Formats: sequence, C-alpha cells, structure tokens
Amino acid sequence: MRLRELLLATFLVLFFLLLFTPRRLSSLASSASRPALAAARDHSRLAAALESGGSRPRRVESCPASYVDHMPCEDPRRSSQLSREMNYYRERHCPPPEETPLCLVPPPDGYKVPVRWPESLNKIWHSNMPYNKIADRKGHQGWMKIEGPHFIFPGGGTMFPDGAGHYLEKLKKYVPLTGGVLRTALDMGCGVASFGGALLAEGILTMSFAPRDSHKAQIQFALERGIPAFVAMLGTRRLPFPSFSFDLVHCSRCLIPFTAYNASYFIEVDRLLRPGGYLVISGPPVQWAKQEKEWANLQAVARALCYEVIAVDQNTAVWRKPTGDSCLPNQNELGIKLCDESDDSSVAWYFKLKNCVSRTSSVKGDYAVGSIPKWPDRLNRIPVRAGLLEGGTDIFEDDTRSWTRRVDYYKKSLNLKLGTTSVRNVMDMNAFFGGFAAALSSDPVWVMNVVPADKSSTLSAIYDRGLTGVYHD
Repeated sequence: MRLRELLLATFLVLFFLLLFTPRRLSSLASSASRPALAAARDHSRLAAALESGGSRPRRVESCPASYVDHMPCEDPRRSSQLSREMNYYRERHCPPPEETPLCLVPPPDGYKVPVRWPESLNKIWHSNMPYNKIADRKGHQGWMKIEGPHFIFPGGGTMFPDGAGHYLEKLKKYVPLTGGVLRTALDMGCGVASFGGALLAEGILTMSFAPRDSHKAQIQFALERGIPAFVAMLGTRRLPFPSFSFDLVHCSRCLIPFTAYNASYFIEVDRLLRPGGYLVISGPPVQWAKQEKEWANLQAVARALCYEVIAVDQNTAVWRKPTGDSCLPNQNELGIKLCDESDDSSVAWYFKLKNCVSRTSSVKGDYAVGSIPKWPDRLNRIPVRAGLLEGGTDIFEDDTRSWTRRVDYYKKSLNLKLGTTSVRNVMDMNAFFGGFAAALSSDPVWVMNVVPADKSSTLSAIYDRGLTGVYHD
C-alpha cells in the first residue's frame, strides 16, 4: 500500500508540475542534449504509435535526468533571444510541436511523498525541491530556511520579514479581510506565496504568480506547500483571467512599473479588480526614497480612475475601486480613456494589453464587492455571469447537482482519497462552471479550474462563485 500511495502521489505531483511549475533550467541550458531533429522524430514516432492503436501497449520513455527541471514554454535559451521591451522575453513562449519533448519528466533524486497538508504550509522535504538559492539569499527576510531534511517557511517576505500574520493585522485596519466580504485575491510577484498562504486562514483564496526568473523555483515551492500559484509575467499580454475576477489585488515589492507605457499595467490591474475591490501596494514606489516622481505618477493614475485612497501607512498604500460606472471620461492629465463598448474585457488568452479602461457597465447585475453574496453563500448562488450563456441558469443548476453526485461516487467507489490529506493540489482541465471544485469545497484541497481558451467563457462565473482558475489552451 505504501508503494501504491507513493506511485499515485508521484503521478499527481508530476502531472501538476508539468503544466504549472517553474523548473530550474540552468542545467538544461548547458546539457539539453536532444537536437530538434531527434525531438521531431520522437514526436512523429509517438504520434504514429498512438494513432495506429492495436493491442500492444506503447512505451513512453523517461526524459534524461537533466529534464528534472524542465518547464514547458519556459526555456531560457529561447527566451534569451527575444525582446526585453515590456519583459516580453519573460512571458510564455512555446516551441513548435516538433521541438516539444515527448517523454516523462523524472522526479529529483531522493523524492519523497510530499509532507501532508496543512503541515506542508510550514515545512516541505528539501529533497523534493533541492534548490537552496532562495533560502541563502532571502532567509534573513523570513522567506524560508533549511532545517535538517526540511525547508521551513516562517511566513516572511521582503516587506513583512516578521511574518505575513503581522502584516495582515496591519492590513485589517483598512481592508475587510474577515467575515467573507472578500474571497478571491491576486498576489503579484509572490515569492514563495506566504501572503496567499496566510490568507487561507481568513477564508480568502489567493492566486499567486511570479515569473521564472533568477529565483527559478519560487512557484514550485509554493505548490509543494499546497498554496495556489502559477508561473506568469505581467508583460505585453493580459493575464489569463476574465475581467472583474478579484476582490483584492496585492503587490508586495513586486516592482511592477504600474504607470509605465501609458499606465498599461495599472489599467490591467483595474480590468482584473472587481468593482468595489481593494488594491494594496507595499514597497516601491510608495513613499520610497528617490522614487518621488514614480509615487506621484501612481497617485495620479489612481485619481484619474477615481480610486478612493483608504490609507497610506508608511510604505503601504490601500485604494478602493469605485463600485459603479467609471468616472471616465474626465479631463485627466494622462489621457486615459474608456474602451469602446464593443470591447470584450474578458478575452485574455494571448491577448495584447490595452491602454483603455474596461467598462464595468458591460456586466449587468450585482457582482461588486459589497453587493455579491459573502463567502461561502456565493459558492452555490447562480452567478450573474452564468447568464451570459444561453440557458446558463438552468445549466448551472444541473451542473452543480451532477458534480455533487459524481464526487460522492469518486470518494465511495473509486477510492481517490479526495477529502483526505493525501490530495491537496487538484486541477480540473475542463472546468465549465466549476462544479467539480464546488463539490470539493469542504475538503482540504484547492482546485485550479482550467477553462480552455476555445470554449465558452465561463471562467468569470467561476470567480463569481469564489473559486479560482485560468484560461489555457
């Protein structure tokens, strides 16, 4: 039974990591051994084998040991040849299919069944993530440290070295972090996601993201801890979420130049933030030495969009987005304008950033913070945006009932260990309205709800329910 559990856990972890975790790629750059021609030959051979069918099972080989840190579409050799403008080179760039390796990514040497949730929030096996760089460089800020066979996570960050708990107590003076008013949050440039981990205790589900950069394993640490996270970069494209998804957007020393490029990055945050939602920025440029101009520009953009200043507490600023229609058009000095009424603000898969502000009036009904039901009531209320589909209300109710029955069957008949500490990170690869995740809401799991980019855009309804997910292809 122990071996069976190990194999199952290894499969689940590798499956999840293959799509969503960064891998340390320095070894790949020097030792990636298979040329494009060989990869194309493997691809064609495997495709032909799968298409031919037959009774003989086809074997998929293991990748070379150097592929232990491989991450699809995040190859530094390819990225290094691309433009640095707006961090384009740090965004997702996929090779053509004939250059895509078709082999099974191996685990690190000494890999163990992960530490079970919730203990994993504070401790993971060093052998599962044998990368010491962050601990060496950020240990004094409370990010993480090595202790025997484990990495320990004290819960700190660059702007909250004493721990995210103390930081949250500060924010609670200005933001309603308790009582279910806020449910969905986005943490930009998250490090090892200790901020998102701390918010789980408040019933707030945070999607944390960071690019694959010099700290190549930071998102991988977050996922090993059991905290929702994925690799992304705010560069030239919209982030892969629908408009008005997050009740709270947070940046703690994320170093995003919000006012650059005609305020395109602040405007993207505005697209993602639900009306009445809260924006928190800690660190530069908020009252930061030698960044007075940048701080003045940030305040000017917020004023142009009529954000209410809730507080400026040392190096932390808190704003609230208007609950109604934008105050644009106005005579702002930055020339910021509303998008055309024809603009679909929820299109976000490989979609270039716009420097116009999304119209909140494009969505009818009560979906603003303060109007949308509190968590957990909102989970099973019919979302306003479910009605964007023809017959969406009836389909939503049928989907919810169906998944309640299916999950019960999974647990009783298939022995998938859902509802136990054996399963923490779950992906629904065709989530629709998030019925599967909703049926698991009382279990110690979080679900990455994936809505395929070529399907009906139901991800907004998933966020209205208080769940989380991404567009993907």
